Amino acid sequence: MAVSLRRVAVAIGVLAIAVACIPSYPAEKLSTRSLASTRILARDGRVLYEQRSEVGGYGRWVALDEVAPELVLATLSGEDASFFGHFGIDPAGVARAAWLNVREGRIAYGGSTITQQLAKLIDAQPRTLEGKIVEAADAIRLERTLDKHEILTQYLNRAYYGRLAYGVEAASQRFYGKPASELSLDEAALLAVLPRGPTAYDPDRNPAAAVRRRAHVLSRMAERGWISEDAAARASAAPLRLIDPRQEPEARHLLDHLQLTGRIVPGEPEVRTTLDLDLQRRLEERVRMHLLDVEDRAVSQAGVVVIDNATSEVRAMVGSRRYAEREVSGAVNATTAARHPGSALKPFVYAIALERGDHPGTPVLDVPTEWRDYRPRDVGRTYRGVVSYREALGSSLNVPAVRVADDVGVEALVAMLRSAGLETISPDAEHHGLPLALGAAPVRLVDLAAAYAALARGGVYRDAVYIEAEPSARRRVMSLETAYLITRMLSDTRARQAEFGMETPLELPFEAAVKTGTSQSFCDNVVVGYTREVTVAVWVGNFDGAPMQGLLSMDGAAPLWRDAMIAAMEGRDASALERPRGVEERRVCPLSGMAAGEHCPHARTEEVPATHPHEPCDWHSVDGVAVPAEAHAHGFGDRALSARDGEAALAILAPAEGATFAVDPLLLPASQRVPLRVAVAMSGVSRLEWEIDGVAVAEVGAPFGASWSPSPGTHVVRAVAVSGDGRTETAEVRIHVR
Repeated sequence: MAVSLRRVAVAIGVLAIAVACIPSYPAEKLSTRSLASTRILARDGRVLYEQRSEVGGYGRWVALDEVAPELVLATLSGEDASFFGHFGIDPAGVARAAWLNVREGRIAYGGSTITQQLAKLIDAQPRTLEGKIVEAADAIRLERTLDKHEILTQYLNRAYYGRLAYGVEAASQRFYGKPASELSLDEAALLAVLPRGPTAYDPDRNPAAAVRRRAHVLSRMAERGWISEDAAARASAAPLRLIDPRQEPEARHLLDHLQLTGRIVPGEPEVRTTLDLDLQRRLEERVRMHLLDVEDRAVSQAGVVVIDNATSEVRAMVGSRRYAEREVSGAVNATTAARHPGSALKPFVYAIALERGDHPGTPVLDVPTEWRDYRPRDVGRTYRGVVSYREALGSSLNVPAVRVADDVGVEALVAMLRSAGLETISPDAEHHGLPLALGAAPVRLVDLAAAYAALARGGVYRDAVYIEAEPSARRRVMSLETAYLITRMLSDTRARQAEFGMETPLELPFEAAVKTGTSQSFCDNVVVGYTREVTVAVWVGNFDGAPMQGLLSMDGAAPLWRDAMIAAMEGRDASALERPRGVEERRVCPLSGMAAGEHCPHARTEEVPATHPHEPCDWHSVDGVAVPAEAHAHGFGDRALSARDGEAALAILAPAEGATFAVDPLLLPASQRVPLRVAVAMSGVSRLEWEIDGVAVAEVGAPFGASWSPSPGTHVVRAVAVSGDGRTETAEVRIHVR
């Protein structure tokens, strides 16, 4: 015989001699880290995804008291009924197995106890007599090192159950979708038989064999008095009730980002993210719905990111309309891919100017300007003459932004943007030049959201946080006063009306600061905005860089931003913005931005830094108004800004009476706008309303300019000026649009 009785006797003798001097089992071998899969959780504990362990399966450690007692009893009944009575080896079982092996002439039976099986799971030995001896010795060492409950716990957390499940908790989740503590008797009995033969008793492939073995284990439990005969019969007859373990991961783009940035450490049982799963699902659906609305404009993708401003935690990250859509590169993450932000960088241009002493009412020229070969223009190719920072930022005027950038210096702008976390922007200012002010450098949407969150935080930048309790670097990028003033400018709906009209998707039931951006050639639409509580950033476009059909951000990204902001604010109370002590209200000339003087025909209240000098306006005098020569040269003289004494109290300067305009059918209406300009001689005018055919399209303050997107037909353009004491003056002209 291949296995002789003499060899068995010698082996047993050697084992008996060794028992007295066997050392304790090495503690380092008891670690189950290599078996532990990593569950990535939403902030409320719901599972987004479970990443496989180092050995390629799923495992999760549980204490013995977290396992249903029925499963423990079923395991003992099927594997080692005398577990609590032996010292790691069952002598009767060994003798029986030895005799059977001798009879078969090979190692066919092991007679293994649970402790021996545990030893095999930890350190597998070859299926030889010598291997069995080592296994038995390891079992004795385990018994010397651990108590019975610890051994049973180790076994239940290491055994392989099939479906890539290592350990009873992973098995319970993958077969039944519930914790091991909640298993019923029939479920527990089925799981208990699987370690003996994960393939032979696989309930997916061999359900009949699994049911027969389950019945056998249940009958043995009843024979031992561990359960009643009735309970065994009911459990034996129960259907399998298995779940499909294949589940689509949630928030795939966030999971990819966590993996790529090294935030998921293999062997860690759980990684709790900052994601709001309900908000994530809602925004995923809204992205798909919005893209259906604009699909006729050659748009295929969109992305949304939401940041909690107080903690800098990312609450939602929607990277595309559907991750699995290969034909439109759905696995690309719109929130982490660098794209051109267009005008979304302009707030930081003006922030530098405010840091250097200017204020929202500081004037800047919007006239045709060229820097070497660079000549920026707005989509509508119109100019407004002298405008304030507030109006220039609210109406997203390009020339003023570039002029301010030229004044403060591109080096300062690069430093500001990189300090605010936009590190995809090269530190080489010469590489960018003045086009940087209009978004010529690509940035990541999530970084842009974090930069705007710094404004909401009063000028303090924090890195975006994806994992609960993750450290977040913080630094001040601008003063509290500047952050406040920029926020107020971005929240000013009246400043936006001059360019975009009264009704836009940016209007909300609560106050929010917001900025749009459209990159050159209509390749990218960006909208970023915030309340004190949250920051929401949206991108719309195509991953291959193909341009959209003339789609501006106000139509392409703003509706999605509005829905996302409302969703992100659900359950939150929008808190009022508090004015810092370093900012005060003053009456200023709306033209010069200086303190309103006795000759200024109009004045408005403006928030300015308390340190700003109280210099009286020197543009207006008894002789009229003197605007910069450059404005005069382009036709923006005093009459365009304020009528002189003796002239009509109110006169429309543009459009002219009887003017005819042509609408290009190939361009978006939003990109074709008619400038609305007025001369006001009456003093004390607080606001002016522009009406088209009796419908208000803008309500503005001095210097009262606006614009309008025309439609074919004959239209009546009316200006209604309202003074502080309630007096009104009107003027109107009739124009034609074809």
